[in-house]
Amino acid sequence: MPLARGTAVTGFVVLLGLMLAANMEFTESIPKGLQMDWEAILNLELGSFVGSVKSWLYPSLKFNTLWRDHPEVSSAFSTTGSVVAALSSYND
Repeated sequence: MPLARGTAVTGFVVLLGLMLAANMEFTESIPKGLQMDWEAILNLELGSFVGSVKSWLYPSLKFNTLWRDHPEVSSAFSTTGSVVAALSSYND
C-alpha cells in the first residue's frame, strides 16, 4: 500500500534522508499492505515495532562507499560564503 498521508510520507522521507546521510541505501520497496506509521502507532513497545520492521528493512539496506570517489567539498567551495552563494543562487 503506498504512503498517502502527509505524516507517513514525511516520516519515510526523513528516514531515507538519515540513511543516505549514513551512506546507506534502501534498495527495496515497503512490503505491500504495510504502513510503517501504523506499525509504530499500534505496537506498544519499541522492540515490537523494530521486530516488525527489521525483517524486511535490514536485508534491503546496502552500504554505499561511492562517496569516496568524489572530491572533497572544500576543494570546490573554499569559504562559507561560496557555499551559501552556491546554495542560494537563482535565475532572474
